[in-house]
Amino acid sequence: MQIIIKPIKREKWHGKSGKESFTRPSLLNALVDSEKMEYCTGLNYQDKTFKDLDNPDVMITEAEYYSKLLKQDLSNRFNPNIPHPFWDSRTATVKLENNTMIFNTSNPLEFIKFKICKSSKFVANSLKEYEEGLFPYATHYIFDELEEVEKLATKTEQKNKATVECSLLSRERKLQLLLIVGNKDLSSKSDNFIIVEIDKLISENPKEILDFLQKDKEDVGNLYLIKKAIEDNIIKKQGHKITYFESVIGTDIESAADYISKDENQDLKLRILSQVKN
Repeated sequence: MQIIIKPIKREKWHGKSGKESFTRPSLLNALVDSEKMEYCTGLNYQDKTFKDLDNPDVMITEAEYYSKLLKQDLSNRFNPNIPHPFWDSRTATVKLENNTMIFNTSNPLEFIKFKICKSSKFVANSLKEYEEGLFPYATHYIFDELEEVEKLATKTEQKNKATVECSLLSRERKLQLLLIVGNKDLSSKSDNFIIVEIDKLISENPKEILDFLQKDKEDVGNLYLIKKAIEDNIIKKQGHKITYFESVIGTDIESAADYISKDENQDLKLRILSQVKN
């Protein structure tokens, strides 16, 4: 059986990716559970489910079986004063490459290395689990073809829905979408230019667009006004302060939008509205 492990795509400082990337691979050994004082090898040390290679009538554990196959000590007990003959050796070191890796689990050593990966906080069980925040330290994930197909199908469905819903939006709502989701102020551009940019945004992140379309229109309008006023240099964003002249109206864009939504601040909102460029 072949197991595929892929790097998690992140923006690199050098802007390169895939084969062009020159980010160095990371080295991974079995991590240590400091409470149990055991190596996290991923092997089963309890259940006797394998036939003994020397005596088929005797059942042994997975760890014992692979220990005999590799002729290595695969015990998981950790001694802080003595390096383990196998788990701390170069033989048991996994090189996490910056491209797709394939582990052939019919090869005993590759099986062990896959188990090390699966037990590590640096390798997520799936891309979905990484995106759900279950593996915050992960740099790689175990590729699941079925999950990837389902994810692509879901994204296609989201694109189709976003395309239909965006086609019904007014110019004003499209400009709000482009500035809030896409960080682009296109208020001076033509309708055709805006349509092209909306299509690009749909291709990149349809889910974020659908989430935007579910938000309260008044809240979106306030958020757009704040971002537009910052673009037009009417409101200043300085560190953790959003200011209108000498008055602090928020610590970030969201809190500033909430500030101008309050009844007692409607005069300020009208002043900002009168100053932004249409």
